[in-house]
Amino acid sequence: MSVIKWLDEHFEEAIMVILLILISCVMMAQIIARNIFNSMTWPEEFSRYCYIWSVFLSLGYTIKKGNMLKVGIVMDLLPPKLRKAIEIVVNIIILAICVVFFRNSIIYTGIVRSTGQISPAMHLPMWIMYSATVLGFGMASIRTFQEIISNIKNFNVKSETTIEATIKEAREEVETTGVILGGEK
Repeated sequence: MSVIKWLDEHFEEAIMVILLILISCVMMAQIIARNIFNSMTWPEEFSRYCYIWSVFLSLGYTIKKGNMLKVGIVMDLLPPKLRKAIEIVVNIIILAICVVFFRNSIIYTGIVRSTGQISPAMHLPMWIMYSATVLGFGMASIRTFQEIISNIKNFNVKSETTIEATIKEAREEVETTGVILGGEK
């Protein structure tokens, strides 16, 4: 059960960190190799594909962390129960969009797989590249569904306003870095 909990909490960020490390290492190897060899063609393509995978994985991550682009100040002006109701409706709309994109990404990835298309430099099957959309929209759908359930369960619980959340985040940042305005802690 603890493995499932860990995956629920850290799946996207763990993969994104690994992808960032891979991009950094491969590009550093490319820079070093440029001075020794002529130039390798595959590092640029590899880094591009890792970046695309990280972009699609970040969809679910931003939904889970609540970092989706939104106008919080306007929502703060509304009564708490109306605010929660609007959040639930918006999340249902987001879920519907993610499910449609997920379904279409499965169809498109299947089409690409059937063509046998390969990448130019690394000669990888392109369906592996397009699978990023399947996983990304799938995780976004799951995370949005989790958010809807959480909003329904906590419907009567008072949530933080945008200003309260910003101040709390700033205080936590100051405490973790040890920096206070005007000098060291």
